[in-house]
Amino acid sequence: MLKILKDDDSVLIEFESATAGYAEELDDDRIVDYSLNPGKPIGVCLHNVDDGVKIKGLPNEDLVRSILNALDVECR
Repeated sequence: MLKILKDDDSVLIEFESATAGYAEELDDDRIVDYSLNPGKPIGVCLHNVDDGVKIKGLPNEDLVRSILNALDVECR
């Protein structure tokens, strides 16, 4: 079940409803949540999206890009 939340300058995209086991901070603006099942990404939290979002390295890059394009967020 895909869930998308957007506030002032952040976007949260949940790929599926699952309890997060841990998170990996890719950089100051991109965090990936993983399920208790190691290695399975369940969502991403993106900050400072008004400056654009670096897509490379995110799970489900094509899906994230299409969601951000629909939200008028620049993808780099």
